[in-house]
Amino acid sequence: METDNRISIADERSWLKSLSRGRSLEMQGFWAIADQGVVSLGNFLTTIILARTVSPHVYGIWTVIFGLILFLNVLHASLITYPLSVRLASRDAEKGQLVVASLALTTLLVLPQALILFVVVFVIAGPTLGMCACLALLFWQLQETTRRALMAGLSFRTTLFTDAISYLGQAGVLWLLARNGKLSVEVGFAVIALTCGVAAVVQLTRLGVRLRGTGPIRLRPWARSFWETGNWVLGSNLLGNFSLQAVPWALFLFRGPAEAAAFQAISNLLGVSHPIMLSLGNIIVPAAAVAHVKRGFVAARRVALRHAAQGGLLLLPFVAALLIFPRPLLELFYGQGSPYVVLASALRLLTVVYALNYFSLTLKFLLNALEKNRLQFVVELCGTLLLAVLVVPLVLRFGLSGAIFATGLALATRLASNMVILRQVKA
Repeated sequence: METDNRISIADERSWLKSLSRGRSLEMQGFWAIADQGVVSLGNFLTTIILARTVSPHVYGIWTVIFGLILFLNVLHASLITYPLSVRLASRDAEKGQLVVASLALTTLLVLPQALILFVVVFVIAGPTLGMCACLALLFWQLQETTRRALMAGLSFRTTLFTDAISYLGQAGVLWLLARNGKLSVEVGFAVIALTCGVAAVVQLTRLGVRLRGTGPIRLRPWARSFWETGNWVLGSNLLGNFSLQAVPWALFLFRGPAEAAAFQAISNLLGVSHPIMLSLGNIIVPAAAVAHVKRGFVAARRVALRHAAQGGLLLLPFVAALLIFPRPLLELFYGQGSPYVVLASALRLLTVVYALNYFSLTLKFLLNALEKNRLQFVVELCGTLLLAVLVVPLVLRFGLSGAIFATGLALATRLASNMVILRQVKA
Protein backbone atom coordinates (compact mmCIF):
# COMPACT_ATOMS: atom_id res chain seq x y z
CA MET A 1 0.00 0.00 0.00
CA GLU A 2 2.84 2.37 0.85
CA THR A 3 4.49 1.68 -2.51
CA ASP A 4 1.23 2.23 -4.36
CA ASN A 5 0.72 5.48 -2.49
CA ARG A 6 4.19 6.69 -3.48
CA ILE A 7 3.50 5.81 -7.10
CA SER A 8 0.19 7.64 -6.96
CA ILE A 9 1.83 10.73 -5.50
CA ALA A 10 4.57 10.62 -8.14
CA ASP A 11 1.98 10.33 -10.91
CA GLU A 12 0.02 13.24 -9.48
CA ARG A 13 3.16 15.39 -9.30
CA SER A 14 4.04 14.46 -12.88
CA TRP A 15 0.53 15.37 -14.03
CA LEU A 16 0.63 18.69 -12.18
CA LYS A 17 4.04 19.49 -13.66
CA SER A 18 2.78 18.68 -17.15
CA LEU A 19 -0.31 20.84 -16.58
CA SER A 20 1.89 23.69 -15.38
CA ARG A 21 4.06 23.45 -18.49
CA GLY A 22 0.99 23.49 -20.70
CA ARG A 23 -0.42 26.56 -19.00
CA SER A 24 2.97 28.24 -19.17
CA LEU A 25 3.16 27.57 -22.90
CA GLU A 26 -0.36 28.92 -23.39
CA MET A 27 0.60 32.12 -21.55
CA GLN A 28 3.73 32.46 -23.65
CA GLY A 29 1.53 32.17 -26.73
CA PHE A 30 -0.62 34.98 -25.37
CA TRP A 31 2.40 37.21 -24.69
CA ALA A 32 3.84 36.38 -28.13
CA ILE A 33 0.64 37.54 -29.84
CA ALA A 34 0.48 40.62 -27.59
CA ASP A 35 4.07 41.52 -28.41
CA GLN A 36 3.55 41.10 -32.11
CA GLY A 37 0.41 43.19 -31.68
CA VAL A 38 2.54 46.05 -30.40
CA VAL A 39 4.97 45.66 -33.33
CA SER A 40 2.23 45.50 -35.94
CA LEU A 41 0.24 48.33 -34.39
CA GLY A 42 3.31 50.56 -34.47
CA ASN A 43 4.05 49.70 -38.10
CA PHE A 44 0.38 50.07 -39.01
CA LEU A 45 0.13 53.52 -37.45
CA THR A 46 3.41 54.57 -39.07
CA THR A 47 2.23 53.63 -42.56
CA ILE A 48 -1.22 55.17 -42.04
CA ILE A 49 0.28 58.44 -40.79
CA LEU A 50 2.59 58.62 -43.79
CA ALA A 51 -0.17 57.70 -46.25
CA ARG A 52 -2.40 60.47 -44.90
CA THR A 53 0.43 63.05 -44.84
CA VAL A 54 2.41 62.68 -48.07
CA SER A 55 1.29 62.43 -51.69
CA PRO A 56 0.68 59.04 -53.37
CA HIS A 57 3.84 59.57 -55.45
CA VAL A 58 6.01 60.14 -52.36
CA TYR A 59 4.26 57.32 -50.50
CA GLY A 60 5.06 55.00 -53.39
CA ILE A 61 8.76 55.87 -52.97
CA TRP A 62 8.52 55.11 -49.24
CA THR A 63 6.85 51.79 -50.06
CA VAL A 64 9.59 50.47 -52.35
CA ILE A 65 12.45 51.65 -50.08
CA PHE A 66 10.81 50.20 -46.98
CA GLY A 67 10.25 46.98 -48.92
CA LEU A 68 13.92 46.87 -49.88
CA ILE A 69 14.89 47.19 -46.21
CA LEU A 70 12.55 44.30 -45.38
CA PHE A 71 14.19 42.28 -48.15
CA LEU A 72 17.68 42.98 -46.77
CA ASN A 73 16.49 42.09 -43.28
CA VAL A 74 15.89 38.58 -44.59
CA LEU A 75 19.66 37.98 -44.72
CA HIS A 76 19.93 38.95 -41.07
CA ALA A 77 16.87 36.94 -40.04
CA SER A 78 18.12 33.80 -41.81
CA LEU A 79 21.82 33.88 -40.96
CA ILE A 80 21.72 35.47 -37.49
CA THR A 81 18.39 35.41 -35.67
CA TYR A 82 17.17 32.01 -36.93
CA PRO A 83 20.34 30.14 -35.81
CA LEU A 84 20.29 32.17 -32.60
CA SER A 85 16.66 31.21 -31.88
CA VAL A 86 17.12 27.50 -32.63
CA ARG A 87 20.33 27.18 -30.61
CA LEU A 88 19.11 29.14 -27.59
CA ALA A 89 15.88 27.13 -27.59
CA SER A 90 17.69 23.79 -27.53
CA ARG A 91 20.65 24.38 -25.21
CA ASP A 92 21.48 26.13 -21.96
CA ALA A 93 25.25 26.42 -22.41
CA GLU A 94 27.06 29.23 -24.20
CA LYS A 95 24.06 31.55 -24.17
CA GLY A 96 26.20 34.60 -23.49
CA GLN A 97 28.62 33.78 -26.29
CA LEU A 98 25.75 33.15 -28.69
CA VAL A 99 24.25 36.58 -28.06
CA VAL A 100 27.56 38.46 -28.22
CA ALA A 101 28.59 36.64 -31.41
CA SER A 102 25.19 37.40 -32.95
CA LEU A 103 25.55 41.12 -32.26
CA ALA A 104 29.06 41.22 -33.70
CA LEU A 105 28.05 39.28 -36.82
CA THR A 106 25.01 41.53 -37.26
CA THR A 107 27.26 44.58 -37.38
CA LEU A 108 29.55 42.98 -39.96
CA LEU A 109 26.67 41.73 -42.10
CA VAL A 110 24.94 45.11 -42.26
CA LEU A 111 27.89 46.85 -43.93
CA PRO A 112 27.49 45.40 -47.46
CA GLN A 113 23.71 45.58 -47.08
CA ALA A 114 23.90 49.30 -46.26
CA LEU A 115 26.04 49.89 -49.35
CA ILE A 116 23.45 48.22 -51.59
CA LEU A 117 20.64 50.15 -49.95
CA PHE A 118 22.41 53.49 -50.26
CA VAL A 119 23.15 53.03 -53.98
CA VAL A 120 19.54 52.09 -54.78
CA VAL A 121 18.02 54.91 -52.73
CA PHE A 122 20.55 57.41 -54.12
CA VAL A 123 19.37 56.60 -57.64
CA ILE A 124 15.68 56.85 -56.68
CA ALA A 125 15.61 59.81 -54.29
CA GLY A 126 19.06 61.18 -53.41
CA PRO A 127 21.81 60.82 -50.77
CA THR A 128 19.98 62.26 -47.73
CA LEU A 129 17.24 59.67 -47.89
CA GLY A 130 19.89 57.02 -48.55
CA MET A 131 21.76 57.84 -45.33
CA CYS A 132 18.55 57.87 -43.25
CA ALA A 133 17.49 54.51 -44.70
CA CYS A 134 20.91 52.98 -43.92
CA LEU A 135 20.74 54.12 -40.30
CA ALA A 136 17.27 52.61 -39.99
CA LEU A 137 18.59 49.31 -41.40
CA LEU A 138 21.51 49.18 -38.94
CA PHE A 139 19.61 49.88 -35.74
CA TRP A 140 16.62 47.80 -36.81
CA GLN A 141 18.82 44.72 -37.20
CA LEU A 142 20.67 45.32 -33.94
CA GLN A 143 17.39 45.59 -32.09
CA GLU A 144 16.02 42.49 -33.79
CA THR A 145 19.06 40.51 -32.58
CA THR A 146 18.53 41.40 -28.94
CA ARG A 147 14.79 40.94 -29.36
CA ARG A 148 15.16 37.41 -30.74
CA ALA A 149 17.57 36.51 -27.94
CA LEU A 150 14.84 37.36 -25.45
CA MET A 151 12.22 35.50 -27.49
CA ALA A 152 14.34 32.36 -27.73
CA GLY A 153 14.06 32.13 -23.94
CA LEU A 154 10.28 32.69 -24.32
CA SER A 155 10.61 36.09 -22.59
CA PHE A 156 7.77 37.59 -24.59
CA ARG A 157 6.52 39.75 -21.73
CA THR A 158 9.87 41.57 -21.65
CA THR A 159 9.93 42.08 -25.41
CA LEU A 160 6.41 43.49 -25.20
CA PHE A 161 7.72 46.44 -23.18
CA THR A 162 10.80 47.05 -25.30
CA ASP A 163 8.91 46.74 -28.60
CA ALA A 164 6.48 49.35 -27.31
CA ILE A 165 9.44 51.72 -27.02
CA SER A 166 10.49 51.06 -30.58
CA TYR A 167 7.33 50.60 -32.62
CA LEU A 168 4.73 52.58 -30.71
CA GLY A 169 7.39 55.18 -29.98
CA GLN A 170 8.12 55.70 -33.67
CA ALA A 171 4.41 56.05 -34.45
CA GLY A 172 3.98 58.61 -31.68
CA VAL A 173 6.93 60.71 -32.84
CA LEU A 174 5.76 60.61 -36.46
CA TRP A 175 2.27 61.68 -35.41
CA LEU A 176 3.68 64.70 -33.60
CA LEU A 177 5.83 65.60 -36.60
CA ALA A 178 2.87 65.22 -38.97
CA ARG A 179 0.77 67.55 -36.83
CA ASN A 180 3.49 70.19 -37.05
CA GLY A 181 3.93 69.74 -40.81
CA LYS A 182 7.50 68.41 -40.51
CA LEU A 183 7.04 64.81 -41.62
CA SER A 184 8.87 63.49 -44.69
CA VAL A 185 10.19 60.09 -45.74
CA GLU A 186 13.71 61.11 -44.64
CA VAL A 187 12.42 62.00 -41.18
CA GLY A 188 10.41 58.76 -41.09
CA PHE A 189 13.49 56.56 -41.53
CA ALA A 190 15.50 58.68 -39.08
CA VAL A 191 12.82 58.16 -36.43
CA ILE A 192 12.86 54.40 -37.03
CA ALA A 193 16.64 54.40 -36.47
CA LEU A 194 16.27 56.38 -33.24
CA THR A 195 13.54 54.30 -31.62
CA CYS A 196 15.12 50.97 -32.66
CA GLY A 197 18.44 52.09 -31.17
CA VAL A 198 16.85 53.00 -27.84
CA ALA A 199 14.95 49.70 -27.69
CA ALA A 200 18.12 47.72 -28.52
CA VAL A 201 19.96 49.30 -25.60
CA VAL A 202 17.11 48.47 -23.22
CA GLN A 203 16.91 44.88 -24.48
CA LEU A 204 20.67 44.46 -24.13
CA THR A 205 20.39 45.66 -20.56
CA ARG A 206 17.76 42.99 -19.89
CA LEU A 207 20.18 40.41 -21.29
CA GLY A 208 23.09 41.81 -19.24
CA VAL A 209 23.14 39.09 -16.59
CA ARG A 210 23.38 36.42 -19.26
CA LEU A 211 26.21 38.20 -21.07
CA ARG A 212 28.61 38.31 -18.11
CA GLY A 213 31.67 36.13 -18.18
CA THR A 214 31.31 35.08 -21.78
CA GLY A 215 35.06 35.11 -22.35
CA PRO A 216 36.76 35.78 -25.71
CA ILE A 217 34.54 35.35 -28.75
CA ARG A 218 35.94 33.72 -31.89
CA LEU A 219 33.72 34.96 -34.67
CA ARG A 220 34.91 32.67 -37.45
CA PRO A 221 33.65 29.41 -35.88
CA TRP A 222 30.39 31.08 -34.93
CA ALA A 223 29.98 32.46 -38.45
CA ARG A 224 30.59 29.01 -39.93
CA SER A 225 28.13 27.43 -37.51
CA PHE A 226 25.45 30.04 -38.23
CA TRP A 227 25.93 29.62 -41.96
CA GLU A 228 25.56 25.84 -41.74
CA THR A 229 22.35 26.27 -39.75
CA GLY A 230 20.78 29.06 -41.77
CA ASN A 231 22.01 28.76 -45.36
CA TRP A 232 19.00 26.87 -46.66
CA VAL A 233 16.69 29.08 -44.61
CA LEU A 234 18.37 32.06 -46.27
CA GLY A 235 17.58 30.71 -49.71
CA SER A 236 13.96 29.99 -48.75
CA ASN A 237 13.42 33.35 -47.08
CA LEU A 238 15.05 35.30 -49.90
CA LEU A 239 12.76 33.64 -52.38
CA GLY A 240 9.72 34.14 -50.16
CA ASN A 241 10.53 37.80 -49.52
CA PHE A 242 11.28 38.36 -53.18
CA SER A 243 7.75 37.17 -53.85
CA LEU A 244 6.40 39.76 -51.41
CA GLN A 245 8.47 42.62 -52.78
CA ALA A 246 8.08 41.68 -56.45
CA VAL A 247 4.50 42.90 -56.44
CA PRO A 248 5.06 46.53 -55.31
CA TRP A 249 8.23 46.77 -57.41
CA ALA A 250 6.45 45.44 -60.51
CA LEU A 251 3.66 47.94 -59.95
CA PHE A 252 6.21 50.71 -59.33
CA LEU A 253 8.18 49.97 -62.51
CA PHE A 254 5.34 49.16 -64.92
CA ARG A 255 2.41 51.17 -63.51
CA GLY A 256 4.08 53.99 -61.56
CA PRO A 257 4.56 54.98 -57.87
CA ALA A 258 0.86 55.70 -57.36
CA GLU A 259 -0.08 52.09 -58.19
CA ALA A 260 2.56 50.81 -55.75
CA ALA A 261 1.08 53.18 -53.17
CA ALA A 262 -2.37 51.70 -53.80
CA PHE A 263 -1.07 48.20 -53.10
CA GLN A 264 0.54 49.42 -49.88
CA ALA A 265 -2.65 51.21 -48.86
CA ILE A 266 -4.76 48.04 -48.90
CA SER A 267 -1.91 46.02 -47.42
CA ASN A 268 -1.90 48.43 -44.47
CA LEU A 269 -5.40 47.36 -43.46
CA LEU A 270 -4.40 43.72 -43.63
CA GLY A 271 -1.45 44.62 -41.44
CA VAL A 272 -3.88 44.53 -38.53
CA SER A 273 -3.64 40.73 -38.83
CA HIS A 274 0.15 40.74 -38.47
CA PRO A 275 0.17 40.38 -34.66
CA ILE A 276 -1.29 36.92 -35.10
CA MET A 277 0.33 35.92 -38.38
CA LEU A 278 3.87 36.97 -37.47
CA SER A 279 3.66 35.82 -33.86
CA LEU A 280 3.16 32.32 -35.26
CA GLY A 281 6.83 32.15 -36.17
CA ASN A 282 7.91 33.68 -32.85
CA ILE A 283 6.16 30.95 -30.86
CA ILE A 284 5.99 27.96 -33.23
CA VAL A 285 9.70 27.78 -34.17
CA PRO A 286 11.17 27.66 -30.62
CA ALA A 287 8.24 25.78 -29.03
CA ALA A 288 7.99 23.14 -31.77
CA ALA A 289 11.79 22.79 -31.86
CA VAL A 290 11.84 21.99 -28.13
CA ALA A 291 8.88 19.61 -28.48
CA HIS A 292 10.57 17.82 -31.37
CA VAL A 293 13.83 17.34 -29.44
CA LYS A 294 12.07 16.05 -26.32
CA ARG A 295 9.02 14.17 -27.63
CA GLY A 296 9.29 13.77 -31.40
CA PHE A 297 7.46 14.82 -34.56
CA VAL A 298 3.89 14.27 -33.39
CA ALA A 299 4.39 16.52 -30.36
CA ALA A 300 5.97 19.24 -32.51
CA ARG A 301 3.09 19.11 -34.97
CA ARG A 302 0.56 19.25 -32.14
CA VAL A 303 2.21 22.37 -30.68
CA ALA A 304 2.28 24.11 -34.07
CA LEU A 305 -1.31 23.30 -35.01
CA ARG A 306 -2.64 24.27 -31.58
CA HIS A 307 -1.13 27.74 -31.83
CA ALA A 308 -2.27 28.07 -35.44
CA ALA A 309 -5.86 27.15 -34.49
CA GLN A 310 -5.90 29.71 -31.68
CA GLY A 311 -4.65 32.41 -34.01
CA GLY A 312 -7.12 31.44 -36.73
CA LEU A 313 -10.07 31.89 -34.40
CA LEU A 314 -8.84 35.39 -33.55
CA LEU A 315 -8.41 36.24 -37.24
CA LEU A 316 -11.84 35.05 -38.34
CA PRO A 317 -13.89 38.16 -37.32
CA PHE A 318 -11.29 40.47 -38.84
CA VAL A 319 -11.25 38.61 -42.16
CA ALA A 320 -15.06 38.63 -42.25
CA ALA A 321 -15.14 42.42 -41.64
CA LEU A 322 -12.72 43.07 -44.51
CA LEU A 323 -14.73 40.90 -46.88
CA ILE A 324 -18.09 42.45 -45.95
CA PHE A 325 -17.18 46.11 -45.31
CA PRO A 326 -14.07 46.95 -47.38
CA ARG A 327 -15.07 50.46 -48.48
CA PRO A 328 -16.23 51.71 -45.05
CA LEU A 329 -12.97 50.50 -43.55
CA LEU A 330 -10.93 52.27 -46.24
CA GLU A 331 -12.89 55.46 -45.56
CA LEU A 332 -12.35 55.06 -41.83
CA PHE A 333 -8.56 54.92 -42.09
CA TYR A 334 -7.88 57.20 -45.05
CA GLY A 335 -10.82 59.58 -45.09
CA GLN A 336 -13.79 59.82 -47.48
CA GLY A 337 -11.93 62.01 -49.96
CA SER A 338 -8.88 59.72 -50.17
CA PRO A 339 -7.90 58.25 -53.56
CA TYR A 340 -7.61 54.85 -51.82
CA VAL A 341 -11.33 54.37 -51.01
CA VAL A 342 -12.03 53.03 -54.52
CA LEU A 343 -9.91 49.94 -53.80
CA ALA A 344 -12.65 47.88 -52.13
CA SER A 345 -12.58 45.03 -54.67
CA ALA A 346 -8.79 44.79 -54.53
CA LEU A 347 -8.95 44.71 -50.72
CA ARG A 348 -11.39 41.78 -50.82
CA LEU A 349 -9.12 39.85 -53.18
CA LEU A 350 -6.02 40.52 -51.08
CA THR A 351 -7.88 39.42 -47.94
CA VAL A 352 -8.47 35.99 -49.48
CA VAL A 353 -4.78 35.79 -50.40
CA TYR A 354 -3.78 36.69 -46.84
CA ALA A 355 -6.00 33.92 -45.45
CA LEU A 356 -4.24 31.48 -47.76
CA ASN A 357 -0.90 32.84 -46.58
CA TYR A 358 -1.80 32.09 -42.94
CA PHE A 359 -2.08 28.35 -43.61
CA SER A 360 1.10 28.38 -45.68
CA LEU A 361 3.06 30.15 -42.93
CA THR A 362 1.91 27.65 -40.30
CA LEU A 363 3.37 24.73 -42.21
CA LYS A 364 6.50 26.69 -43.10
CA PHE A 365 7.26 27.53 -39.45
CA LEU A 366 6.70 23.93 -38.42
CA LEU A 367 9.16 22.73 -41.06
CA ASN A 368 11.65 25.39 -39.90
CA ALA A 369 11.37 24.03 -36.36
CA LEU A 370 12.03 20.52 -37.72
CA GLU A 371 15.02 21.95 -39.67
CA LYS A 372 13.67 20.67 -43.00
CA ASN A 373 15.24 23.70 -44.57
CA ARG A 374 16.52 22.26 -47.83
CA LEU A 375 13.04 21.04 -48.74
CA GLN A 376 11.64 24.45 -47.78
CA PHE A 377 14.10 26.05 -50.18
CA VAL A 378 12.79 23.89 -53.04
CA VAL A 379 9.21 24.85 -52.16
CA GLU A 380 10.02 28.57 -52.11
CA LEU A 381 11.94 28.26 -55.38
CA CYS A 382 8.96 26.72 -57.17
CA GLY A 383 6.59 29.36 -55.81
CA THR A 384 8.93 32.20 -56.73
CA LEU A 385 9.50 30.93 -60.25
CA LEU A 386 5.75 30.71 -60.76
CA LEU A 387 5.29 34.28 -59.49
CA ALA A 388 8.16 35.55 -61.66
CA VAL A 389 6.50 34.09 -64.74
CA LEU A 390 3.06 35.48 -63.91
CA VAL A 391 3.51 38.84 -62.19
CA VAL A 392 4.75 41.05 -65.06
CA PRO A 393 2.19 40.02 -67.72
CA LEU A 394 -0.65 40.11 -65.15
CA VAL A 395 0.44 43.54 -63.89
CA LEU A 396 0.66 44.87 -67.44
CA ARG A 397 -2.78 43.50 -68.30
CA PHE A 398 -4.77 43.87 -65.07
CA GLY A 399 -2.69 46.17 -62.85
CA LEU A 400 -3.22 45.79 -59.10
CA SER A 401 -5.74 42.94 -59.33
CA GLY A 402 -3.41 40.95 -61.60
CA ALA A 403 -0.53 41.34 -59.14
CA ILE A 404 -2.67 40.06 -56.27
CA PHE A 405 -3.92 37.10 -58.30
CA ALA A 406 -0.36 36.12 -59.23
CA THR A 407 0.59 36.20 -55.53
CA GLY A 408 -2.34 33.95 -54.65
CA LEU A 409 -1.35 31.31 -57.20
CA ALA A 410 2.22 31.26 -55.84
CA LEU A 411 1.00 30.88 -52.25
CA ALA A 412 -1.32 28.03 -53.21
CA THR A 413 1.65 26.22 -54.74
CA ARG A 414 3.69 26.64 -51.54
CA LEU A 415 0.84 25.43 -49.33
CA ALA A 416 0.29 22.27 -51.36
CA SER A 417 4.02 21.51 -51.44
CA ASN A 418 4.42 21.95 -47.67
CA MET A 419 1.54 19.55 -47.05
CA VAL A 420 3.27 16.92 -49.17
CA ILE A 421 6.56 17.39 -47.27
CA LEU A 422 4.87 17.01 -43.88
CA ARG A 423 3.30 13.74 -44.99
CA GLN A 424 6.73 12.46 -45.97
CA VAL A 425 8.23 13.56 -42.62
CA LYS A 426 5.48 11.74 -40.73
CA ALA A 427 6.06 8.59 -42.78
